[in-house]
Amino acid sequence: MGAVRRLVDADTGEPVPYAPYAFSGRHTQVDKARVEAITESKAFTPSQKFLVLWWIGVSPEGMEPLRATGADIGKRVGMSTDAVGKINRKLAKHRILVVRGRIGNYNFYRISPYIAFHGTGLEQREAVKTCNPPDIPGFDENAPARWEAQ
Repeated sequence: MGAVRRLVDADTGEPVPYAPYAFSGRHTQVDKARVEAITESKAFTPSQKFLVLWWIGVSPEGMEPLRATGADIGKRVGMSTDAVGKINRKLAKHRILVVRGRIGNYNFYRISPYIAFHGTGLEQREAVKTCNPPDIPGFDENAPARWEAQ
């Protein structure tokens, strides 16, 4: 076997601890400014904010919808089917959730790719072309930090 390379601090010469990539599972890119705006907005209830965070965590790769009913989601998050349905509809009205499929009168949703996306940067760039940006009360799309992304 080969020798183990040890990193050393260039200034002090001391060994730098090795830390393996210690995150489990898949990862998602999240627009922190939009999530901050949602969580600070008075336009959304705590339950609605909670479901936004839940949707960030469970939305599948790419633009696939989560294939789960309101009853399925309600069991997972401890809410009634009606509450989940009302919240999902409000989040969809604000384009925080996007409809990506339908069976009968039930919509399948996923989080907007403007808020969170699991995939490559190029895939995310293509995904945002398929939907309008979310309408988040209090979020300033024209803030200088946003200009670089345009």
